[in-house]
Amino acid sequence: GDDIRLDVGALLSHRRFCNKIWNALKFVLAALGPHFVPQPPEETAPQHPMERWVLSRLAQAAGECERRMEALEVHGAVAAVQHFWLRSFCDVYLVGAPRPS
Repeated sequence: GDDIRLDVGALLSHRRFCNKIWNALKFVLAALGPHFVPQPPEETAPQHPMERWVLSRLAQAAGECERRMEALEVHGAVAAVQHFWLRSFCDVYLVGAPRPS
Protein backbone atom coordinates (compact mmCIF):
# COMPACT_ATOMS: atom_id res chain seq x y z
CA GLY A 1 0.00 0.00 0.00
CA ASP A 2 0.69 3.65 0.04
CA ASP A 3 0.67 3.87 3.83
CA ILE A 4 3.80 5.12 5.56
CA ARG A 5 4.62 3.72 8.99
CA LEU A 6 5.67 6.56 11.23
CA ASP A 7 6.93 5.83 14.71
CA VAL A 8 6.16 9.06 16.56
CA GLY A 9 8.20 7.99 19.58
CA ALA A 10 11.30 7.38 17.43
CA LEU A 11 10.73 10.68 15.65
CA LEU A 12 10.60 12.55 18.96
CA SER A 13 13.71 10.73 20.18
CA HIS A 14 15.63 11.75 17.04
CA ARG A 15 14.39 15.32 17.46
CA ARG A 16 15.72 15.40 21.03
CA PHE A 17 19.04 13.97 19.83
CA CYS A 18 19.38 16.68 17.17
CA ASN A 19 18.54 19.30 19.80
CA LYS A 20 21.25 17.86 22.08
CA ILE A 21 23.79 18.12 19.23
CA TRP A 22 22.77 21.73 18.60
CA ASN A 23 23.02 22.74 22.26
CA ALA A 24 26.34 20.97 22.84
CA LEU A 25 27.90 22.57 19.77
CA LYS A 26 26.67 26.03 20.81
CA PHE A 27 28.20 25.46 24.25
CA VAL A 28 31.55 24.26 22.86
CA LEU A 29 31.80 27.07 20.29
CA ALA A 30 31.00 29.67 22.95
CA ALA A 31 33.64 28.17 25.27
CA LEU A 32 36.26 28.21 22.51
CA GLY A 33 35.61 31.85 21.69
CA PRO A 34 35.68 33.71 18.37
CA HIS A 35 39.46 33.61 17.90
CA PHE A 36 39.94 29.86 18.32
CA VAL A 37 42.25 28.28 15.74
CA PRO A 38 42.34 24.48 15.81
CA GLN A 39 45.70 22.73 15.83
CA PRO A 40 46.44 19.89 13.41
CA PRO A 41 45.46 16.56 15.04
CA GLU A 42 49.03 15.27 14.90
CA GLU A 43 50.19 18.25 17.00
CA THR A 44 47.62 17.82 19.77
CA ALA A 45 47.82 15.58 22.80
CA PRO A 46 45.32 15.14 25.64
CA GLN A 47 46.47 17.16 28.64
CA HIS A 48 43.97 15.97 31.23
CA PRO A 49 42.76 12.47 32.24
CA MET A 50 39.21 13.45 31.24
CA GLU A 51 40.44 14.24 27.72
CA ARG A 52 42.13 10.83 27.49
CA TRP A 53 38.95 9.18 28.76
CA VAL A 54 36.64 10.85 26.23
CA LEU A 55 39.05 10.09 23.38
CA SER A 56 39.12 6.43 24.42
CA ARG A 57 35.31 6.39 24.44
CA LEU A 58 35.30 8.01 20.99
CA ALA A 59 37.68 5.34 19.68
CA GLN A 60 35.42 2.62 21.12
CA ALA A 61 32.34 4.19 19.52
CA ALA A 62 34.10 4.54 16.17
CA GLY A 63 35.15 0.88 16.29
CA GLU A 64 31.63 -0.22 17.18
CA CYS A 65 30.19 1.95 14.43
CA GLU A 66 32.62 0.49 11.89
CA ARG A 67 31.81 -3.10 12.94
CA ARG A 68 28.08 -2.43 12.71
CA MET A 69 28.33 -0.77 9.30
CA GLU A 70 30.42 -3.64 7.93
CA ALA A 71 27.68 -6.00 9.14
CA LEU A 72 25.07 -3.72 7.49
CA GLU A 73 23.57 -3.01 10.91
CA VAL A 74 22.89 0.68 10.38
CA HIS A 75 20.62 0.90 13.42
CA GLY A 76 23.42 -0.42 15.65
CA ALA A 77 25.92 2.04 14.15
CA VAL A 78 23.57 4.95 14.82
CA ALA A 79 23.02 3.68 18.38
CA ALA A 80 26.80 3.62 18.99
CA VAL A 81 27.13 7.23 17.82
CA GLN A 82 24.15 8.37 19.87
CA HIS A 83 25.38 6.57 22.98
CA PHE A 84 28.82 8.20 22.71
CA TRP A 85 27.37 11.65 22.11
CA LEU A 86 24.73 11.55 24.83
CA ARG A 87 26.34 9.46 27.57
CA SER A 88 30.08 10.07 27.17
CA PHE A 89 30.50 13.43 25.49
CA CYS A 90 27.55 15.46 26.80
CA ASP A 91 26.65 13.81 30.11
CA VAL A 92 30.20 13.19 31.35
CA TYR A 93 32.78 15.17 29.39
CA LEU A 94 30.99 18.49 28.96
CA VAL A 95 29.64 18.39 32.50
CA GLY A 96 32.82 17.13 34.19
CA ALA A 97 35.67 18.53 32.08
CA PRO A 98 37.85 21.21 33.64
CA ARG A 99 37.21 24.71 32.31
CA PRO A 100 40.00 27.07 31.30
CA SER A 101 40.31 30.09 33.60
